[in-house]
Amino acid sequence: MITHLGIQNFRSIVEADLQLGRVNVFYGPTASGKSSVLYALLLLKNFVVNPNRRADALFDLGFVNLGGFEACVFDHQRDRRVVVACTVDFDSHWARYSLALGADEAVLRLTAHPGPELMAEVVLPYPVNQNFTMQADAFTVNWNGIAVSVAAPPQPPELQGLASRLEEHLNQPVRALRTVDIAPQRRGFYKPSYTTTPLSPIPTSDDEVASIIISDQNLSPRISVYSERILDRDFRVHTPLGTHTAFLQTTEKTTATPTLLVNDGYGVNQVIYMLAKLLQAEARVVLIEEPEVHLHPSVVRKFARELCSLTVERDKQILLTTHSEVFLTAVLAAVAEGRLRPEDLRIFFCTKKGPSTNFEQQEVNVAGQIEGGLRGFIEAELEDVKKLLGI
Repeated sequence: MITHLGIQNFRSIVEADLQLGRVNVFYGPTASGKSSVLYALLLLKNFVVNPNRRADALFDLGFVNLGGFEACVFDHQRDRRVVVACTVDFDSHWARYSLALGADEAVLRLTAHPGPELMAEVVLPYPVNQNFTMQADAFTVNWNGIAVSVAAPPQPPELQGLASRLEEHLNQPVRALRTVDIAPQRRGFYKPSYTTTPLSPIPTSDDEVASIIISDQNLSPRISVYSERILDRDFRVHTPLGTHTAFLQTTEKTTATPTLLVNDGYGVNQVIYMLAKLLQAEARVVLIEEPEVHLHPSVVRKFARELCSLTVERDKQILLTTHSEVFLTAVLAAVAEGRLRPEDLRIFFCTKKGPSTNFEQQEVNVAGQIEGGLRGFIEAELEDVKKLLGI
């Protein structure tokens, strides 16, 4: 699990050091910088997946192109570096991978405790053709800026096991980044049937997500379990005999009438898409933009509760943005119901001070009570009450 996320000079975020939990909720006014947290993590994933491209290309996230380095560096100051760093805890130890991205170059750092500290300066595009070596006690640590290998002398034999554990430890941040996925705000299925298609590093199109469902025989049954809890509908994939075409179907339990997903309610479509992202085996860290979009409040409540349960049951980590008081209240209720421990929940209130974003972490207790209340919503409601009362 990613325990800390550091961001500097990215869009409206001058500097942020966010301590993350299992479920992380970012809420606040429009344009306060919430989505920038999610996009920063995807930027870092883009680099570790393929650093052999210009800096500008790293800001193309597939579902959205952010416009390149100058468009995204804070205040468009090209002399600044966009910094994104993630820390992963592993067996009571930690390792941190950091990217400091300039217009044409990058500084990479890998720090571990216990363990060595590695640093590399590379020119972009970087074809991963360099090797940085250092000695750490009896071990030789080789790093290409992405992956680490650790060699030990043949004697004594127990050093081989220690070298393997150190290598595993140092590679944890990059491995975690490779498991990051997103359900962006623009999501859904728009065709009655699909065939498999090649996947991009960040698969978000309906064809790609449908391909993930079709290719994993265990995924659609798992989606169905949660869709029945949330929507009172099951979900199935039907592939006619002798074809490679798969039809996505739902069946409302009260009527027993099968329906093509594209003909069901768009809120149903949204939930199935998000469940596919959450439940696919390769995704361990899932980002969601505004899960409440197109959902009735009753479904929002159920989805929020099942989301909290799912993270524990399937060992997932979630980072999401929201404008929904109903969603936030349901998450807090899930804590009160025991679905999620308060220490596993992080709620950040995001505000804009001048051109920069500020993140305020609000503590939650075992009763689901939040320190300071849901401030942005309370302030808006008080304003409406004042107008209604003529105050």
